[in-house]
Amino acid sequence: MYRLNKANIFLVLCLAFIAGIGWRSVIDLSWLIIFSIGIFGMVMSVVFWSAKKVRVIFLVLLSVAIGAGRYELAVPKEGLNFIHHYNDKEIRFVGLVKAEPDVRSDHVKLTVAARQIVEPSLINVKGNILVNAQLYPAYQYGDLLDITCKLQAPEPIEDDEGGRVFAYDKYLARFDIYSLCYRPSIELLATDQGNLLMQIILNTKKLFTERIAAVIPEPEASFVGGLILGARKSIPDDLIEAFNVTGTTHIIALSGYNITIIAVFIQNFCRILWIPRKKSFWIAITVITFFIIMTGAPASVVRAGIMGGLVLLARQMGRMSRVTNLLILAAVVMLLINPKVLFFDAGFQLSFLATIGLVYLSPLLEKVFHKLPNTFALRSSLVATMSAIILTTPLILLTFGRLSIIAPLVNVIILPLIPLAMAMGFLTGLASLIWLPLGTMVGWLAWSLLRLILMIIEWFATLPNISHTLPPLHGGWGVIAYFIILVVLYKFRKKPGRTMSPSVVPNK
Repeated sequence: MYRLNKANIFLVLCLAFIAGIGWRSVIDLSWLIIFSIGIFGMVMSVVFWSAKKVRVIFLVLLSVAIGAGRYELAVPKEGLNFIHHYNDKEIRFVGLVKAEPDVRSDHVKLTVAARQIVEPSLINVKGNILVNAQLYPAYQYGDLLDITCKLQAPEPIEDDEGGRVFAYDKYLARFDIYSLCYRPSIELLATDQGNLLMQIILNTKKLFTERIAAVIPEPEASFVGGLILGARKSIPDDLIEAFNVTGTTHIIALSGYNITIIAVFIQNFCRILWIPRKKSFWIAITVITFFIIMTGAPASVVRAGIMGGLVLLARQMGRMSRVTNLLILAAVVMLLINPKVLFFDAGFQLSFLATIGLVYLSPLLEKVFHKLPNTFALRSSLVATMSAIILTTPLILLTFGRLSIIAPLVNVIILPLIPLAMAMGFLTGLASLIWLPLGTMVGWLAWSLLRLILMIIEWFATLPNISHTLPPLHGGWGVIAYFIILVVLYKFRKKPGRTMSPSVVPNK
């Protein structure tokens, strides 16, 4: 029997809020409908306040309306003062580079916050534009630019080979970008116009990356840049393909999928060193916080860090009911900030699925692999890896359409090496900042470990028929897959109030 205590009511209302955002994400709703549902739910919950179950039902309606309303507030506004109003027109505008430039092999993508249209008429505007510029001259965060180009609205992109459609317009909408600018004419007006703290962080990141590249050869330098900073743009295409074939791409992107796994591995290594549980918790939290800062704290990495922190907190607290509410509350807070990520951000979805796997599926897999020795945290690492893979695979197949049958094995082999590689990469960069010859000595140790990981990935990538491209799958298959997983988790769930098993919670 489901008890309607305060914790459970809070959980239900949070889920209703999320459902409201999901509803509005796929169906256009007018403010009249949203207000009608919300007012009806609010009035009826007051009328039936003494009837607890009935009251909760109407509060659910109110929460759904609030969720739908929050998404509606994020829908782009129309008017002369919004830059996307000028799509399909040639204009000249002034804007600020508001994010770290996304440098590619033959061009750079600049996220520019528009401030003012200069031509055809002078008017203050707001909104973001994704500007595709040449590599040189190079522009940086905080540069104020005078740009002339024809704006275009983003459109979905269809893959000619697989017939899969990439919702590029929805992807950019997550960042409030509704305009594209190709082949621009750019003039630099001023520098250092952005946030001073962000400027310092990005400059430190740039210097850190340059020092690593000075002491570690390629492609290992680019690889460690992806590991510790999420900087994967300079990794060679053939190596990227090897990551794709072996299902290990997540290790070079600081997403929730790998940060949550790394967070668990950090605690496991602390256990090997006999570091107490409370201290290992704070060590792992400190490491995650450092990665967030060093990457420039983009929203995706902040969300990933929160997910990693929740996994650590779950292992620290043990009580599953509290962890569930914390997880859902984290989702609500993130969706309040940006409701578009629920349906249109695969990284957000993978972060939550990986976290759910590590929190809820790990105790079940611990029982399956209980006979496996836990020397050097082998069993814990295997359980963490398999938990995340099982929960994320259906979504990966639906979204990217690529199945790597060797991915579980490769991940189990290399993931225990990743925290050590990240630590050695960080020490190399730090030592290089202090004294370049010292960085060179440390760099050789880091290179050896990085080369070993790449050799394993490259060797498995040469095996025949290990990766298959699937045709576009109907979303119903994903619903079925996650329904089966949910049934299994529910069937073997622990009784309310019980803590996680000792094998899941690190020993003191």
